[in-house]
Amino acid sequence: MSDAGTWVQLIVVGSLVAAGTGSAVQTGLVALATFMPQGIASPVGGLLADRFDRRKVFALALVGQAIATTALAVVLGSGVRSPLVLTAFILVSSAAGALGAPSYAAMLPDLVPPEELMAMVSLGVYSWNSGRIVGPLVGTALVLAVGPAWTVGFNAFSFVVMVAAVLAVRRPFISAHADDSAGVLQRLAGGWHTLRATPACFHGVVLLVLFNLTAVPFMGLIPIFVAAEFAGGTGLAGLVASAQGVGAIIGGVLITVLAARYRRSFLVGRLMFVLSGALALYALAPGVPWVVAASALLGAASSAMFISSSAVIQRDAPDASRGRVMSIMQASMGVSYGVGLLFIGTIADTINLPVAFLIGSVLLLVGFGLLTRRSRHWREAFDGNEVLPVRPARVEQPVDVLSVACGD
Repeated sequence: MSDAGTWVQLIVVGSLVAAGTGSAVQTGLVALATFMPQGIASPVGGLLADRFDRRKVFALALVGQAIATTALAVVLGSGVRSPLVLTAFILVSSAAGALGAPSYAAMLPDLVPPEELMAMVSLGVYSWNSGRIVGPLVGTALVLAVGPAWTVGFNAFSFVVMVAAVLAVRRPFISAHADDSAGVLQRLAGGWHTLRATPACFHGVVLLVLFNLTAVPFMGLIPIFVAAEFAGGTGLAGLVASAQGVGAIIGGVLITVLAARYRRSFLVGRLMFVLSGALALYALAPGVPWVVAASALLGAASSAMFISSSAVIQRDAPDASRGRVMSIMQASMGVSYGVGLLFIGTIADTINLPVAFLIGSVLLLVGFGLLTRRSRHWREAFDGNEVLPVRPARVEQPVDVLSVACGD
């Protein structure tokens, strides 16, 4: 319910800004404000997660989101439509969420056995993307029925429901090795050193940063893309976002099944090519059915990429500093997504959106090739103790260009 509320807000406010400004950069600011605070607030949230009960930290962060979102609803109800004002309220709400996100992520490995962690991460992705499917459709109906203010008010109420759900988990989640003597900067530095010293965590974060810089910005630009290329409004933006959510759920199921048969490095290498091709198809879509199909494919590949990388990071992050490691991951994703949105949005305003997405598609492959050539041991780090085959058995044949490009 909470995830649906977030997508209701993102699509509704994004469509209002797109209709009022016609600017990809200003529309992207709405999505930027939703995710960028991870870069600033997540490290602080990581410190809190490794110092206090993670369940309580997460619940208090949700209360903060409920208050800030209620204020946004009141502002919309008073007739304010300034992109900067709306973005500021979303920024505050998202910052509160970013404070609690490391606690949420650090709780997951304590809830299931290690072999079920990837499936556990997938459940979170299913929830988020079910919200992506339902949210835009609900948002479109609510805007027509009660207006944008009450629609955003629904998101505020969803955070209250989430607080009740978290408090219903009646057990503590406290790090057994919390260090109370170290200062704030020292503990932050300790989290960074742990990340750098844990190969799987470091490589996972680097690949997620590349992914967020080049491919993920298309999500925040859906409202302006459908408006500029297909003369669509909130309804079409909701349809494209919902298609992405359906694809993300399918991708989450597939990657969880495939991870039981193939190594993570093998899967990630192939996913990079699927992502690049899907983004190019999205950019060049000749009509609405094509852009909806491309959005679904992008959603599938994106969720599979996120699940593969984040599950590896959670798998290897030590309990004592897991909150800080996850906060660095989330901060890196937030900052890189923000930079990617501004980069792709600026190209779009200068040339057009299809060209901007095509550039992102090419840069994704180029970046992956450079990163995997620079680090010869990324496959071992991603695979960990897995004993699965790198690829299905096959007859020896001449060098395969795709395999070489993937670094296999």
